[in-house]
Amino acid sequence: MDGGCDTGYAMSTCLWGTDHEPLLDDLLENCDLAGARVLDAGCGEGRNAAWLARQGAEVTAVDVSALALENARAMWPDEPGITWQLADLVAEPPRAGAYDVVVCDSVLHWMPGRTQVAELVQSLQQATSASGLHVVCAFNDRKQELGNHVNPPRIILAHEDYLNLYAEGWSAVRVIDEDITSSHADVPQPHNHSVTKFLVRRVS
Repeated sequence: MDGGCDTGYAMSTCLWGTDHEPLLDDLLENCDLAGARVLDAGCGEGRNAAWLARQGAEVTAVDVSALALENARAMWPDEPGITWQLADLVAEPPRAGAYDVVVCDSVLHWMPGRTQVAELVQSLQQATSASGLHVVCAFNDRKQELGNHVNPPRIILAHEDYLNLYAEGWSAVRVIDEDITSSHADVPQPHNHSVTKFLVRRVS
């Protein structure tokens, strides 16, 4: 299954680079990652999974793209603490309460529609233990430069729409609405995106 990025994964074995999402650093102040059960939902080529594993977490890195996981295994062949898994987390929901931390980075804007966004978030929420944390990053509709994108994102919600998915039973630790400049193999020209990022904790 192509999650939306297989054209890029076929062009480069390191489409998104190797640096982890900076918001993950906030996890160090809010939980003990050593031994934590972490789900990297939509792990891509594993840049976040590798960083999390290096903090001592036991990481389940899941993606719908076999090509992404092939690149990930090649890029991080000797990284302990990572289990790579090909799965659709809407069709195959994780076990309830299975994870202490869930990372969902640059995934929601690749879902087919608003309903599927809500279904995935609900699946990830149910998979989270009491007092567990979510790190979520997704393009929002404030500012997007997508003119050169061969495969543009499928749905882009408003900043508040993402936050509303966590309105009940979750407490915000940090919320960001920022602009980033990006370039990658399938769109080498620098371009800008507005991005919603937040760290939230389960409270009920």
